[in-house]
Amino acid sequence: MTIIGRLRLKKTIIAIFFLSASALIYSKVILLDKLQNAVLHLPSEEPILPSSHSSVIIPPYAQWSAKPCSYPQPTLLAVVHSSPSHILHRKAIRQTWGSFPPGQNATIRTVFVVGRSKIPKVQQRLELEAEQNDDIVGLEIVDSYSNLTAKHLAGLRWSLKNCPGSSFIMKADDDVLVDVRRAIKVLKSAFSENILACRIVPEGTSPRRSGKWMITREDYPSREYPEYCSGLAYFGALPTIAKIYEAAMSGEVPYLWIDDVFVTGFAAHHAGVKRLDMGVWFARTEQEVIKWVKDGSRDRPLPWIVAEMSPRHWPSDALSLWSRISMKR
Repeated sequence: MTIIGRLRLKKTIIAIFFLSASALIYSKVILLDKLQNAVLHLPSEEPILPSSHSSVIIPPYAQWSAKPCSYPQPTLLAVVHSSPSHILHRKAIRQTWGSFPPGQNATIRTVFVVGRSKIPKVQQRLELEAEQNDDIVGLEIVDSYSNLTAKHLAGLRWSLKNCPGSSFIMKADDDVLVDVRRAIKVLKSAFSENILACRIVPEGTSPRRSGKWMITREDYPSREYPEYCSGLAYFGALPTIAKIYEAAMSGEVPYLWIDDVFVTGFAAHHAGVKRLDMGVWFARTEQEVIKWVKDGSRDRPLPWIVAEMSPRHWPSDALSLWSRISMKR
């Protein structure tokens, strides 16, 4: 074989080698991606975005989701929005305000609404936690900001279907301290249907056009939001929540992925539900709560029903905070 022939043969062998290696690498990448999605059963990361006036698509529930409420049905069903990785937040709520000891004249059931995690280990821990506690409503949708409205409505739908005898429903975030016994007393004594009790965000609040909660003008062209409820916590009688849910799913309400505005603003208005301002029962800052806890000379109950807590005190100080609240009740 001539020198030129040998060079051509060498170049051909090298080209075949690189083509084979590239094909092998590409096939492994595709296979790995398929395996990861197969293990996690991950839905698309795209948000559930219906057209501006169509029904919101409710994601399916995970097979390991919490069982329906047993009888007698709870006085208050607490529907807590949580993130997959917030294991300690959920544990803190279970150990404090999320349950009553037996023999009380009112009952509470707490469930946590959680989407899927994109991290395999986090998802595995979540499913194990759900199996151990039977209080997690799992959604077959990635837990993300853009899916908040679908997550919110999925939580309400589960509540109405699985706990239809509940007197009241509370939606709350998982970084909230709630004096649920006082909440139930207030709801029983001075509450009526067709009312959503919350800390009201007044009409005229401007949408954020930058940052984590950025709303583009394409999402919401108006310069102002209508009146709506702070997402920290709100309370409603079960028939009231059912009205809001039906309005939200009617296809007659303009869609927005900011769930507080969509559910407690647009949908509540369409359903004819009025908002009752409970701002006086909401602590303005967690510093007020900490100051009250440290002031041992005052033998008086917690002046508020709801308080948002920062990572500095929640969930790490949950038990100590709750023990003080229980002592001074």
